[in-house]
Formats: sequence, C-alpha cells, structure tokens
Amino acid sequence: VSMKKTLLALALIGASSTAMADSWIYAGASGGSADWDNSSDTSTAVSVHVGTGILPFIGLEAGYNDFGEVGGLSASSVYFAAKPSIDFGPLHVYAKGGLHKWETKLGSATNDDVDMMYGVGAEYFIMGPFSVGANYMNYTLDNTDIGVLSISGTFHFL
Repeated sequence: VSMKKTLLALALIGASSTAMADSWIYAGASGGSADWDNSSDTSTAVSVHVGTGILPFIGLEAGYNDFGEVGGLSASSVYFAAKPSIDFGPLHVYAKGGLHKWETKLGSATNDDVDMMYGVGAEYFIMGPFSVGANYMNYTLDNTDIGVLSISGTFHFL
C-alpha cells in the first residue's frame, strides 16, 4: 500500500510540474557569459524576462539584456520572441526566435537598430512553480554576434 501511495505522489508531482511548464504567466532572471563575435572578448551578461504560454507547445516572451562591456563598448537590448517548447515531466526544453532592439555605446557615441535573436534552453522544475535552467542565446547587432551562455531562475505564476 505504501508503494502505491509513493508512486501516486510521484505521478502527481510530475503532472503538476508539467502543467506549470505551460503556465500562463512567468517571469525570471538569468546571468552568464557573453561571447562577442566568437572571440576571446567576453563580458558578464544579465537579463530579465516575462512570458506567457498561449498554447501548450508555444509561448511568447519579452525581455531585457545587458551584455556588459568589452573594450569600452557596452551593449543592451530588448527582445520579443516566440518560444516553442516540449515537456518531459519536470524537464522543459525550448527554443526561442524573434527580434531585438539593441543599443551600443562607446563613449558618447551610440548606435542602435533591430536584428534577429535565437537560442535554445532547458529548465527543470525543482520546487512547485520555481524552475532553474540553462540556455544559449545568439543576438545579432549589425555585423556583430553576441552569444550568451547563462543560467536562469524562473517563477511560474499561473
């Protein structure tokens, strides 16, 4: 009897974690390393994001990135992306693709434009509505690519 209760509890935990992965509203933050144009130039990148799971296998996400500074040049962006995903119990695997409005600053000179962004990632629900994950995102800034490898924490509200 106790084995059946244990299996039932594990099944319910797995089902609730899967349901949270397709939540209506979620928000989180991440931090990691930004690689500028596949060179030895790296900086610390931080970001925040908010999103919604509009359908079970696709969502929409928006966020802000601060890519840090390399050689006096700093960069940041705001993005909007589609986020297709699939769940394997408490493991949530996803891709992102969309546009971002970026800005670079070097001294008093600024440059900005809109370009593509894309990436892949996974998150694991560790406790109720909270997940931790890792992802790789690539942001095009005119003729420069910034690849960001980061870890994240996300809270799923609904």
